[in-house]
Amino acid sequence: MRFSASEGASWLPAPGSIIAGRYRVGRVIGSGGMGAVVDAQHVQLGESVAIKFLHPDLASDADNVQRFVREAQATSRIKSEHVVRMFDVGTTESGLPYIVMELLAGHELGHLLAQGPLPVGLAVDCVLQAAEALAEAHLAGIVHRDIKPSNLWLSHRPDGSPRVKVLDFGISKLIEPSTTNTKLTQTQSVFGSPTYMSPEQIRSAKHVDQRTDVWALGVVLHELLSASLPFEGDNVAGVLAAIAADAPRRLRQARPDAPVELERVILRLLEKDPSKRMLLGELGPALRPFATNTGAISADRLARVARGLVSMLPPAPASSAGPPAASVTQRTDAPTPRNPLWRFSVLGGLAGLLLVVAFVGMAATAKKAGDETSPSASASATSSGITMPPPTISALVEPVPSAAESAAQPAPTATPQPTVSASGTARKPAPAHSRSQVVAPSAVPAHAERPPEISEDRK
Repeated sequence: MRFSASEGASWLPAPGSIIAGRYRVGRVIGSGGMGAVVDAQHVQLGESVAIKFLHPDLASDADNVQRFVREAQATSRIKSEHVVRMFDVGTTESGLPYIVMELLAGHELGHLLAQGPLPVGLAVDCVLQAAEALAEAHLAGIVHRDIKPSNLWLSHRPDGSPRVKVLDFGISKLIEPSTTNTKLTQTQSVFGSPTYMSPEQIRSAKHVDQRTDVWALGVVLHELLSASLPFEGDNVAGVLAAIAADAPRRLRQARPDAPVELERVILRLLEKDPSKRMLLGELGPALRPFATNTGAISADRLARVARGLVSMLPPAPASSAGPPAASVTQRTDAPTPRNPLWRFSVLGGLAGLLLVVAFVGMAATAKKAGDETSPSASASATSSGITMPPPTISALVEPVPSAAESAAQPAPTATPQPTVSASGTARKPAPAHSRSQVVAPSAVPAHAERPPEISEDRK
């Protein structure tokens, strides 16, 4: 569900109005599946913030309100520089639930992907920083369940080095029994994006653990490095069946200059059997040789943070693995032959999901005209008072250190360096993209070419 600018004027607080005696409302900077986001300013402190409002059509349902508030509760439990900060929650006098959060400058990673594959160092750094956030989340008992490039936000630190923040914990799962709401678990309405789902998540969104986020990181890393996906299909059904039944496409098929060992790391992240999948604690040391100086610091920090995660893992269910995935030591680039009978059974098991997908697709088509009038985040960039250089890849990457430099753990490089390929060959700077955006988390819709998100009402 998406709401246009004209609709927003009728139900959102007017610009200049004061919320909770503290926040002066500004312009609408984006809309999403549950409502809209405006920029605002703290009256006393003068700090710029973002306020996310739940649409009144959804606010009439108590479960929707609880899910909305749970996003803020889950996010606020994660103390990481790579997670969006939550400041406040409340309800307006007219009954609109809202969340006050950090206002971000930058772009989602999907904007850089539009320019082509990322340099190895930058792609690895982004995934390591996202993994840091996920390790903190998992230690807090939270599984994200929707990691994808549009939920990874790239901004800059004061020294100019890239910083990734994980967005949208709205469909996260609290894995401690004492804090899980049974009704919300049973009626979870949105449970992920098909392209990035793990095999176990396809079967049941309710019975996943931290390893489902690890799988999604593997898909994202493959995509950042190759501008392609490890599992593809002609439609959502084909994608889901490929995830469940097929070996992933090798990274070096799409990017021959990629290091062989980096390809092996991705294959370990994409093990279909969760019990054989790489853990976050292993990911730091595995990716460190391919990271920049800044990324090497993230890799070491990730290894320390993730030490306590192994003891939190439940045993994998006997049915968690589909057909055996290709061995990570296998040298051939030939994909594993597909088993027609297995594919038939997978498609049969996904029939219910596909009915929902078809319905979502028809609804999205019907709303297309309305979506085209939705407020763009970039339109509000100039009103925020924050400007950034265009997000070209060459402005973000720094050279990958040698093994000796990695061991020395040097301080982060403050000045951005020219783009380099995995082999060290200089690349021409990518063309400048659109102006930097200043938007709030979840304010930018996913790319249109991606398969639609799936809705679920499971009992």
